[in-house]
Formats: sequence, C-alpha cells, structure tokens
Amino acid sequence: MATYQFLTFVLPRKPIEKKYGGIPKQLEIKHAEWEKYWENYDVEMNEAPELEFEDAITTKWWKGIQINIAELRNEIDQIIPRASWNNESWKIENGEVDHDLSIDYNEKENFIDDFRFRTDLRDSKLNFLNSMLELCDRYDWILMDENGNLCNPNIRELAKLLKNSKAHLFITNPTEFFDNLK
Repeated sequence: MATYQFLTFVLPRKPIEKKYGGIPKQLEIKHAEWEKYWENYDVEMNEAPELEFEDAITTKWWKGIQINIAELRNEIDQIIPRASWNNESWKIENGEVDHDLSIDYNEKENFIDDFRFRTDLRDSKLNFLNSMLELCDRYDWILMDENGNLCNPNIRELAKLLKNSKAHLFITNPTEFFDNLK
C-alpha cells in the first residue's frame, strides 16, 4: 500500500446494528494476529494460511445480505476503471492519483467476503472519494478504517478518521511519520 493512500473497508450497516444494538464507534482489529498471519503467508506458493482468529475484518458481515453483484460491479465501473489483473479489482493510477478498490465475492455462497477501497490523499478533486461516499450512502453501508473506527459515509465524519491516519501524517508531516516508524 502506498503511504499516501487511506484504506477504507465498506460494511453493511444492518448486521453491525443487529450484533451491537447500534453502531459502535470502533470494532476490534487484531493487529498482532494479522502480523502473525502475514508472516506465515507463502508468497511464492500463493498459499494463505488458515485464519485462526476473528475480528472486524474476518467477520462475514455481508453473509445474508442480498446484493446483485453484477449491478454493483457496473456501478463501480462508472466510478473507477477495472484493473487489468482480475474482475474484482479497480484502479486509477495516472501519475497524479492512485486510487483502488477491490471486492472479494464468494461466488459459491453469493456474498461479499471483503469490500475495500484506498483513496489517494494527494487527490484534491475528491471525485473518487465523493462517488464512493455517495454509493455507500445510497446502499446504507458504513465505513471502517484500518483501526476499526467506524463512520457514516459522509466527508465530515470520514475526515475525522483521515486526520488520525498514517496516510494523513505522511502527507502533512513526513518527518514525524518517519520518526514514528523507528
């Protein structure tokens, strides 16, 4: 992931409200478990180890949510072009901006396993981000950052999450960003 990209997970609102009796401010992300997982991932064999934990990323929030994936893909095609490497990825990379989006869809069981996008914070036009916020609002989806913080799909709430992100720190104060890596 490029340092200037802000990772956002898209989640359906209803299953979270049902599980928690409302929308909490934050869901648990097990960062230490993810580190172990990636340490055991064999890139050469392209074999992912079995997940031995559950958190906000691994939870199957979309299971049971009826969605026309072909229609959703077509809507996303209007926002961002498809990536060349597969049918579930989209990417804008033109030297000025680097946005991307992916949807892992379980064809066998007909639900979304994972839906995420990364916004290039160098993009001052905000066309991609505003289009994604509009899409999420229309479908009543919510957003989650890499730390499990949740917000409604509007620029005001998302800006609060962005301001606390590593990507924002890199854009606004690269020296402090690199000092924090030590």
